[in-house]
Amino acid sequence: MKLRTKITLLIAFSLLLVLLLFNVITYITVVNMTTQNEIRLLWEAAQPIMSQPGLYNPERWNRIGWLRPFLTPQSMIRIIDTNSLVQADLHSEDQLTQIPATFSSRGFAKTIKTANTLIVYIQTPIIDENNITLGALQMGRELDTLDEYLRVLITVLMFTTLGAAFFSLMSGMYYTRVILRPIHRLAFIMEVNQQNGVFMQMAVPPNGQQDELGQLVHTFNTMIGKLEHNFNRQKQFLADASHELKTPLTIIESYADLLKRWGGNDTALREEAIEAIQSEAARLRNLTQSLLTLANTEAEGQKLWQTFDLFELVRTTAAALQQAFHRSILVESEQPNIPLYGDPGQIKQLLIILLDNAIKYSQKPVRIKLIKDQRDEHIIVLQVIDQGIGVEITEIPRLFDRFYRVDQDRSRETGGSGLGLAIARNIVRLHKGTVTITSSVGAGTQVTVKLPLRYDTQVSDTPESHVENSPSQETES
Repeated sequence: MKLRTKITLLIAFSLLLVLLLFNVITYITVVNMTTQNEIRLLWEAAQPIMSQPGLYNPERWNRIGWLRPFLTPQSMIRIIDTNSLVQADLHSEDQLTQIPATFSSRGFAKTIKTANTLIVYIQTPIIDENNITLGALQMGRELDTLDEYLRVLITVLMFTTLGAAFFSLMSGMYYTRVILRPIHRLAFIMEVNQQNGVFMQMAVPPNGQQDELGQLVHTFNTMIGKLEHNFNRQKQFLADASHELKTPLTIIESYADLLKRWGGNDTALREEAIEAIQSEAARLRNLTQSLLTLANTEAEGQKLWQTFDLFELVRTTAAALQQAFHRSILVESEQPNIPLYGDPGQIKQLLIILLDNAIKYSQKPVRIKLIKDQRDEHIIVLQVIDQGIGVEITEIPRLFDRFYRVDQDRSRETGGSGLGLAIARNIVRLHKGTVTITSSVGAGTQVTVKLPLRYDTQVSDTPESHVENSPSQETES
């Protein structure tokens, strides 16, 4: 069953149920109001009879002539003794004889529903001046007019209910079609995307809906936009990776072919070919390892997260690289203990990438500064500063792109694959931080990383990016 049919039937059934409940309440209310009014009239009619002296003389009960003036159409007057024997009975309708003649020392009012009509009656005890109960007076009335009114009322309510049910079906079909129209359009667009492999979004009018359907459309468009963005990044990544892998494989293949043809007789050519194959194989291994590292940093896992001392991690990492490269690396910190919640392995990899770049492209000492953010004391600022060759302002915005190199020849000589800063950006993004680069040709480069000391799970997984403009241009992940 279609959703439209379900909603229409649900609306019609709900309205029909409400109408039936309303009809029952209306019917019961009309019957109760009418019977109570008739009972009140019977009590008023009994008052003149109760004031008659003959009522308190049992010898006159069988002489009913004095009661006849009190008899009205469609009514009954009856006197019964304490033994429930009828001593006097006047009635204008035979249906009224169905009223039970049962003596009771207490007054009451009752309603009887017969096969043909509705009867109401009252009964009150007859007590003389000596406080002796002599019997009881009964007065009843047949409500045949009420029966006619009730039949008319039931007919009107029935036709009203049927008309309302039909109207609810028609209006339900119309309104569900209007309400479900965006969902049908959304389903059509999803089917088109699935069949054609495209990323079509749903058009939203300028004054689009702000209700749940509008939120659904907005969420769908956002999801499609992210899917398209990730798909394009994947295509670009595959294209770049294929291009980068193609170069060393071509060199290896060329030198292997050269060895096969001429390497056996030429020692110098054989050594050159072996050295080139070995160099390109190592480069290919490093490139593959960088690709795996990049993929791992995009997994966004927190399995190895813990609280660790950032200052101690920076100090030991800087000491290790200083020993390996025989270069001076200075560490400056405002405090000796900086507790940071995150993955110490990834943060160490981030430091190695930034320090490796600083060492490769500068000859002077490299500085690392750890300071608190001036705007938020819960954010730590890590700066890696070199005094190297620097980068052109126009090149800075693309430094975090995969496989991008400012100088292709120089990067190949230093072993760069163009993936280091892309990996660094992912690490910073996973830790809900930002990374910016400030550089000037001939004056050096400064990389600034801001990390929250405590990981906030309420922060969005994709923090907003921003570019801070300065005389030397900055960009961030």
